[in-house]
Amino acid sequence: MATPAFVKRILRSDAFQWAAVIPAAAYLQLVMWTGRFDRAPFPIAEPYILAMWHGRLNMLPMLRNGGKPMIALISGHRDGQIISKAGAVYGIQTAVGSSSKGGMRAAREMLRLARDGHSLFVTPDGPRGPRMHINNDGILDLARLTGLPILPVAVSMQRGKLLRSWDRLLLPGLFSKIAIRFGEPIVVDADADRAELRARLSASLTAAQQETDRLVGRVPVEPA
Repeated sequence: MATPAFVKRILRSDAFQWAAVIPAAAYLQLVMWTGRFDRAPFPIAEPYILAMWHGRLNMLPMLRNGGKPMIALISGHRDGQIISKAGAVYGIQTAVGSSSKGGMRAAREMLRLARDGHSLFVTPDGPRGPRMHINNDGILDLARLTGLPILPVAVSMQRGKLLRSWDRLLLPGLFSKIAIRFGEPIVVDADADRAELRARLSASLTAAQQETDRLVGRVPVEPA
C-alpha cells in the first residue's frame, strides 16, 4: 500500500525530523558516556577522507578527531535529511548528493571544504548497496581531486541490535564495549589502477569491520 501524501509531508517536515533526531542524539550521547572504548589511535593527522561501511554510519560521532568540523556526504532522501540533522548536533556538517542524484553539486562542495582543511566522510557502499561493496568510483575521484588520503575505519559494539536492513545497520546499546580500528591510509594518484584501489579499499574496510566485531564478541557481518 502506498504511503498517503499527507503522511509523506509529515515525515519530510523539519518539526517531525527534529522530534526524531533530538531523542536519538541524546541516546547516542548516553551510549558514548556509558561505553568502554577500545579505540586505536588515528594513524594520520587531519585532513583525510574517512571511509566506513554504511551499516555503521550512525557511529560517526564517535570518530570526531578535533579540529574543523567533518563533512559527511549524504543522500537527499528523507533518511539523509534526518542524518544531516543528527550530525549537526555533534558538529558534523553535510553535503547532499549521491551517485544517482546531486553528485556533482555535492562533490564541488566537498572539494571546496577540503581545500579549507576539513576532513570528509563517505560510505562507499551507500546509499543503497549492495552491502560492503564499493558501488562506484566517487570516493576515489574525491581523493584524487582533493589530494587527501582515504582512511578506512570501522566501529563495533558489544551491545546493540543488528537490523535486517540491506546494510545490517547496528543500533547501539548502553554500557557496551566499543571497538574502533583503522586500515592503512590509501593515496589515489592520477595514474592509479582503479580496480586495484577498489579491491584494496574494500578489503581494508571489511577486515577492519570484522576485526572490531570479533573484538567485542559479535559474529562478523559478511558482504552481501
